[in-house]
Amino acid sequence: MVGIHEILKKRLIDTIRSVQPPGKWKVVVVDVAAQKILLSSCKMYDILEENVTLVESLEKQRQPYPTLEAVYIISPTYEAITKVIEDFAKNTPLYAQANLFFTSGLDDKLFQRLSASPAKRYIKKCIELYIDFQAMEAQLLSLCASLGENPLIRYQRSLEADHPTKTLPYKLAMLLQSELDQYIKDNPDFPPPDNPRPRGMLFICDRTIDMNVPFLHEFTYQAMANDLLEIDNGQKYEYNYTDSNGELATKEAILDETDKVWVEIRHKHMQECIEKLMKDVRDFLEENSSFADNEKAANLNDLKKMLANLPQFQNMKEKLFLHLHIAQECMSIYKKHKLTETAAIEQNCATGYTPDGHSPKNVVEDMVPLLDDPVVSSYDKIRMLLLYILYKNGILEEDRRKLLAHSGISLEENDALNNTGLLGVKLIKSPLGSDKGRKNKQKPSSEESQYDLSRYIPNLKTILESHINNTIDHTAYPYTKDPSAEVDAGGKAAPAQPVSLRSAKPAWYKKGQSTESRASRIIVFVAGGVAYSEIRSAYELSEKHNRDVIIGSTHVITPKKFIDDLKYLRRPSVAYSLLQSQSQPQAQAQAQSQSQPQPNQNRPPVPTQNYGGNPVAMNNPGYNHVPTSPSPGHNPPQQQQGGYIPPPQQGGYQQSNYSSQGYGHQGGGYQQQPPQGYYQQQGVNSQYAQQQRPSAAPLSSTSSASSTSSSKSKTGKFGKEFQKFFK
Repeated sequence: MVGIHEILKKRLIDTIRSVQPPGKWKVVVVDVAAQKILLSSCKMYDILEENVTLVESLEKQRQPYPTLEAVYIISPTYEAITKVIEDFAKNTPLYAQANLFFTSGLDDKLFQRLSASPAKRYIKKCIELYIDFQAMEAQLLSLCASLGENPLIRYQRSLEADHPTKTLPYKLAMLLQSELDQYIKDNPDFPPPDNPRPRGMLFICDRTIDMNVPFLHEFTYQAMANDLLEIDNGQKYEYNYTDSNGELATKEAILDETDKVWVEIRHKHMQECIEKLMKDVRDFLEENSSFADNEKAANLNDLKKMLANLPQFQNMKEKLFLHLHIAQECMSIYKKHKLTETAAIEQNCATGYTPDGHSPKNVVEDMVPLLDDPVVSSYDKIRMLLLYILYKNGILEEDRRKLLAHSGISLEENDALNNTGLLGVKLIKSPLGSDKGRKNKQKPSSEESQYDLSRYIPNLKTILESHINNTIDHTAYPYTKDPSAEVDAGGKAAPAQPVSLRSAKPAWYKKGQSTESRASRIIVFVAGGVAYSEIRSAYELSEKHNRDVIIGSTHVITPKKFIDDLKYLRRPSVAYSLLQSQSQPQAQAQAQSQSQPQPNQNRPPVPTQNYGGNPVAMNNPGYNHVPTSPSPGHNPPQQQQGGYIPPPQQGGYQQSNYSSQGYGHQGGGYQQQPPQGYYQQQGVNSQYAQQQRPSAAPLSSTSSASSTSSSKSKTGKFGKEFQKFFK
């Protein structure tokens, strides 16, 4: 299977290769945004191999090369167009000719500005690539264009929920459907007529699809490392080591696809990772006669010391040393913060069962000593509390006060707990209400995991598996359009229709094509952040069913980052400034409204958004590109005009009257005022919709999924399994 990184790389290299000047050599010019896209999929060596003399930054001052053609790969922004015009406005232009390639659609007004400039006579090509994976809705359109996909679109329909974000998946799905319809109309050759795959399936959902996942401790290597260690953007990790002179030094490592060790172990359980790393190091040392006595190495520290003294094979030595160090650091934190005990409570609450298949009986009794323990971090205490509240589907006000008093969490951390009410979490239940917990529970299954602390299966994995098996609930995940007869719900090709001998193709037609390429792709977009456990699940499904599963989001979340984001969810001034800072500079031309065909006869038409326009258009009173509510039978009813206005008592309890000594009914302490005016923007839920438009939108491909463990032995508690590796 071909991953999205390989597809993007091929598209970029083909773009550079398409420019063949008479003199053979050329210059590549990129802006900041395009440079991130280019270097995320291509190495500098790959680019220079295409007869490129150098790669330059559009924003910086550049040396003239009047005899060479330039390949511009840039964003369709006002600033980028201005720079291009300036390059050819002088008496001596910087380059002989300009080949312009835009990462997404170019606004008409910007195109007119370019056409009216002196640079016009130097422009040889002007092509829109649609490879911009940074912005939100445009990301999905660009992804589909790059893959040559016109997918069927399904969205998460919140049947029972009553929270501000419940219509967000519907709005995004209809907006994307509108954009795809317009793109197909403008590009008659899209999708490619010779595409051997059936139409793919694209699911759009938001973070409320699974509120357990962001708080659970995950013990697979990538997820655990990003949860417990300081890893910048999931890739950059700094660590200390002793150099050849015996001095302590710091080194920065990049955890990406070029690290073969990382790719092989990132989705494995930490126990399997440590066992494999120790085996790999021993095998590595056995190849060197001077280290034939490596059997004396009984733990990770011994192996690290032996590797440090090995002068040869520097690259492999560094990779193994790095991952031994990461594993050792994770296990050190694991033991120090009592994660065996906290994770056991988390799993019991998330699954609704103990490892032996019984309902948990003593959750509070087990949890209170950990809430009182100063060794347990405040973040871990919040995670336990929220998972317990989710398990009970709300708790009594008196119980809440007692648990919070035991935890001793700060005011901001209390805000994070309270603000989950905005995402549909029921925090408080009435004393007269039912004592039933949540409905969806997961009984232990030996097929999914042999580890007691890794029993929970993300809802996203269950939904995608039911889609593949053709058992998905069509009411909970409706289509934006009636599905074509070309593909059934499982993504298989429909039975062949009778054809005439004149039009029939011989049996050997495209004989060399692999069968896996005939399975439709599955694409998932999670607005509001995707967790590493969900990315892992996509890899596992990809390998299990031998088909492409691509998962993307506005950003990748860790439990700490998610809790930090929750702290500020009710603060309009902070949230608004964050939104403003996240919006990238775009073309100054306003978005042009266009009529578009109705995706379904029983739905209102959805006007098209022009992505060359203002990225903050959703905050404008006149902006009406997002449908304010779905039609009857497709989503919950529309909220009152003016958007969601949080009541003084959110989630069943007040946020006021809180002090460091606990909650009380009398005055004093902390009182948070409801936002004034922020939620009263024009249109429904515009605050949340705009909040989900950050510039970074990482996209993970699952084309090279790692294999799952074949071991079926039942293990004991996680902490005991690793004591033999540490002294």
